[in-house]
Amino acid sequence: MRVSEAINSRRSMRVFKPDPVSKADIEWIISNANRAASNGNLQPWKLYVTMGPARQRLSAAILKAMDENDLGPGAEYDIYPREFKPVYDQRRKLVGKQLYTLLGVPRGDSAGMLRQFRKNYEFFDAPVGMILCVERGMGNGQWIDCGIFLDQLMLLAREKGLHTCPQAAFSRFQHVVRRELKIPDDQIVICGLALGHADPDAVPNNLVTERAPITDFTTWFSE
Repeated sequence: MRVSEAINSRRSMRVFKPDPVSKADIEWIISNANRAASNGNLQPWKLYVTMGPARQRLSAAILKAMDENDLGPGAEYDIYPREFKPVYDQRRKLVGKQLYTLLGVPRGDSAGMLRQFRKNYEFFDAPVGMILCVERGMGNGQWIDCGIFLDQLMLLAREKGLHTCPQAAFSRFQHVVRRELKIPDDQIVICGLALGHADPDAVPNNLVTERAPITDFTTWFSE
């Protein structure tokens, strides 16, 4: 698979098959993603991989916390801007409308939206659930490094015929994730990553998000 093919076929999948993923394939993906560029070669990423009963325990613990309104301190970073500029707000609302229309969840159906949101914490039934962290003392540049590493995990998964879904939602229950996976206090939970065989027939997996033309964000200088 060419890099461009991996990029253009990568989508956030929200329905996975129960088919297992071999540990050898997961190790191959991680080992190659570890070649990601990082400022000063710090390689700041910390990765926790859950499978089988361990993944199920993590999911069950978070859902239990939701049911008991044990929200904890929430995410340790701003997942979204504190104030949206119109262009970004429009993009966010459009993808939300597209997704929930495919799911058959009408606007205002808070119960339906909550049911879908809870599936995040089951990694959308993917057999592999990863948690990406970074040490608390790292700078903003190392968060960029972790983003590069995350992207390479997703693209390398495509080479193996697998799909993923990056999930910032896990940062909201970082207190549960930290407890269940024994993550040290000096690490920040950035996000989760569902990995597995996507169900091509599942309606939510048909969502292909729009992308802005490069003229919207590129400025050229030649002289």
